[in-house]
Amino acid sequence: MIPNILHYVHLSESGRKWKLHHHLSVMSAVKRSGVEKIFMWVDTEPSGEIWDQTKQFVEIVKVKPPEEIFGKPIIQTAHKSDVIRLQVLIENGGIYVDTDVIFVKPFTSLLNHKFVMGYQGVNGREGLCPAVILSEKDSVFAKRWLQEFENNFYGGPPGSDTWCLHSVTLPMALSDYYPNEITILNHEAFFWPMYHDTHMIGLFEETHEFPNAFAHHLWESSGKVYLDNLTIDEIKNKDTTFTRMVRDLL
Repeated sequence: MIPNILHYVHLSESGRKWKLHHHLSVMSAVKRSGVEKIFMWVDTEPSGEIWDQTKQFVEIVKVKPPEEIFGKPIIQTAHKSDVIRLQVLIENGGIYVDTDVIFVKPFTSLLNHKFVMGYQGVNGREGLCPAVILSEKDSVFAKRWLQEFENNFYGGPPGSDTWCLHSVTLPMALSDYYPNEITILNHEAFFWPMYHDTHMIGLFEETHEFPNAFAHHLWESSGKVYLDNLTIDEIKNKDTTFTRMVRDLL
């Protein structure tokens, strides 16, 4: 049984700031996820007006970002988060989501499984995306995944062949070997639209409906042009898939 608690990881060591869309993710969790408690795992507590609005809804837990795993140095902050999320889920169980995930409806119907992920791309064409993970405490699959970092973590920079190897390709491969240890949802559950340009346009410039979604990943690295300077006025007055998704969270 997966505990009905939620975990975020936000690492500020690379200068990452807490922005409006991060706040909207937490508010979607508060209003739609049905979780009992929200934990925010941070190296340094964020600051600013938007964070001041968010922090009343979360329990802050300090964590030291790992510098290495199995003797291999971890340089990229995103890869440090990859390790932390697995360690947190193994120790506590629960739901993990990235801070750019917007909940659409409760995940309670998924809690009877052992470990849950969703396809990235139709039929998992790109693998399993780690932006949403549900896990029972001491999950066998999560432990296998973390242990496999010894052989499959190379810490490459964004855009390199190894950037997502340990976090997207590896869990997909493990699911083929150990299918009874993981439940995989189709691409519409968490990760549709995708991060490709036409999908970003559909999310942030057009209007579409996605009735089968539990949540939407905003792919903030691909959507920077839309999210970095997002304003409340834009959400209130611009009609897009995204603004419709979050307007009631303001």
